[in-house]
Amino acid sequence: MIKTIQHYLEYAALRCFSVIAGCLPLRVNRYIARRMADIVYFCIPIRRKVVLRNLTDSFGSSKSSAEIRRIARKTYQQFAQTMIELICFPRLGPEDIKALVDIEGLPIIELALRMGKGAVFVGAHFCNWELMGAALALHAPVSFVVGKQENSLVDDLLNSYRVGKGFKLIPLKMALRGVMKVLRSNEFIAIVADQDAHEEGVFVDFFGRPASTPRGPALFALRAQCPLIMGHIFRIDGGRFKVIFEAVPKPEKTDDEQKDIERYTAAYTKILENYTRQYPDHWLWLHRRWKTKPQQTT
Repeated sequence: MIKTIQHYLEYAALRCFSVIAGCLPLRVNRYIARRMADIVYFCIPIRRKVVLRNLTDSFGSSKSSAEIRRIARKTYQQFAQTMIELICFPRLGPEDIKALVDIEGLPIIELALRMGKGAVFVGAHFCNWELMGAALALHAPVSFVVGKQENSLVDDLLNSYRVGKGFKLIPLKMALRGVMKVLRSNEFIAIVADQDAHEEGVFVDFFGRPASTPRGPALFALRAQCPLIMGHIFRIDGGRFKVIFEAVPKPEKTDDEQKDIERYTAAYTKILENYTRQYPDHWLWLHRRWKTKPQQTT
């Protein structure tokens, strides 16, 4: 009963905040988001220790303590802006998205469609990954593999924003069957695959440490014999964005599918690491990315 009331209150708060945000220009909403993020970072340090530890372990002596703290604060601001931009999704039409987002790599998308086998699109919690998905949906039919949040009311509301931008949704629990059906129809599936995958994941190097990573993107691409495409989105001047799509180099096939999955996963994880080193505030350091250790699976 208490949990149900909490969920209704969270949903009501989100709806009220959505109405208010919908009345304000995006630049004002972003400013509010940054200030709210500062309050959380300095006064309600949710996962601040996790962020600082992740950054310190990843960059070591290459960045000073002051630089680490600066990146940590900007990480909170980045995430807050992404969330408020998602709340503003209903007001963005196709032309608005085109005006907001420059895309590099569209020929890769077009080539994948001409090949006729669909494509697996892998992304990360990097800058505004939701907006990148909306931009992709303007150029190719795409279904997103999504997990279910604990608060079903909030989950349904956010999913309605995504569907409103042309996405189709595949529940995570039905991923294998749903994904292969989409790919056989020469459509794209999209997966955000940069969080700890627990014991079910494949361990690959990420910032010099083994990280349990979802095997789904590589598995689907190998079995469907379709391209694996990675995308990143970056904030640029004037409140706009740039998206880069690139094909992930496919490793030479062996007789060991698990080894092929590991090598393919390592390839796109390395691309993510390279961009994160260039834009460290863009990635979501709040997650306990290295929680699962290799010895736990033995």
